Amino acid sequence: MDNTEKVEIGYTVPKERWIEAAKNLEDLGNVLAGNLLAINGDGRGQEDADALMADIVLACLALNHVAEFAVDKCRIIPVTGQNGG
Repeated sequence: MDNTEKVEIGYTVPKERWIEAAKNLEDLGNVLAGNLLAINGDGRGQEDADALMADIVLACLALNHVAEFAVDKCRIIPVTGQNGG
């Protein structure tokens, strides 16, 4: 076991980028929740907006946790899609 070598793939991003991503996601969530309230197609716009924001808050919490405690542990691995993007 003394001859083990650590292999890392992908890349890391700085703490500030994780925080920025969380803020951007929260801003997007607020816009989408506002749209759900405005559309209110099935009469459940408030419920839909609340459910969406609960999910987004959870995702933002995870991003902020990574920013504070795991920047060096979380690596970004680019994956190309069907259209090359």
